Amino acid sequence: MANPGVKKKWISEQACVSMARTCNLYCVYCHNPPTGERRGLPETAAELKRTGIKAVSLEGGGEPTASGDFFTWIKTLKAAGVRNFMLSTNAVALSDPAFCKKSVKEIEYFTVNFPSHRPEVYARATRSVKFQLAVRGLANLKAAGAEEKLRLFHIISSLNYRFLPEFALWASRNFPRAALVNFTFVRNKGRALKTPAIIPRYSQVAPFLNMALATLKMNGLKTVAQNVPLCQLKGTEGFSFEFHRWRRGDKVLEGGVDAKAACPACSRCALEPACCGARADYLQAHGSGELKASKKDPASIEPERF
Repeated sequence: MANPGVKKKWISEQACVSMARTCNLYCVYCHNPPTGERRGLPETAAELKRTGIKAVSLEGGGEPTASGDFFTWIKTLKAAGVRNFMLSTNAVALSDPAFCKKSVKEIEYFTVNFPSHRPEVYARATRSVKFQLAVRGLANLKAAGAEEKLRLFHIISSLNYRFLPEFALWASRNFPRAALVNFTFVRNKGRALKTPAIIPRYSQVAPFLNMALATLKMNGLKTVAQNVPLCQLKGTEGFSFEFHRWRRGDKVLEGGVDAKAACPACSRCALEPACCGARADYLQAHGSGELKASKKDPASIEPERF
């Protein structure tokens, strides 16, 4: 049973607004690549006004800031009653100081997709030469007083998992007041289907991920692991994003996320109600041999800061 005493915040109740239709990167792991299409602004604003939604996450298939009408969307959605904004971005456009400062005035949280602090790994992951622009965008956020609004989103793939502890140290030293560091296991969808070698095994990732989580905790940063089954987070289950959703009474999987795949071990596991499980795309790549049933009561897990 979820914990009824955990109070929800607007950040957990926001609606996703898919305003992006293109992107300024070409990430190899992208699970939702742009198609050039998006829903119209008038229709989006009208629906939000009708439903009374006050908080939104600006995202979609691609990069929201790559659209020339980025601030027009914000202005129109505010007129429709939206009061809180989160932006999902790669921070490249934020390398422009003026654009960054204007964004900071409008947006409460910046979720920045940043796949590596190493230029050569970033280049392979994004298939771009824009590492320095992204780093400058992050630096501009900090200079504009938005470090505490920053949520670093680090997608785990075969390109970067060995460097997770190193990334944790980099984040601790450069953004010690960041709101959150989110480690998310790559989803074998979209472009990732074309490059299956970028999908590592849970067992390969686990020791590096656990070390990274511990490093961030020791340095006082909030951090979570997403899309990683609880049985793969032995001793670090309290960092699970899905566990936190279960604990506060939300559905374990976010809207738009594929359902858990049927698995014999998961069906016998006491942790199943609070776990993301493994989805069919992972089982197609590596099978279910790594998944282990547990007798642990999820209510006995000590939650980490989130």
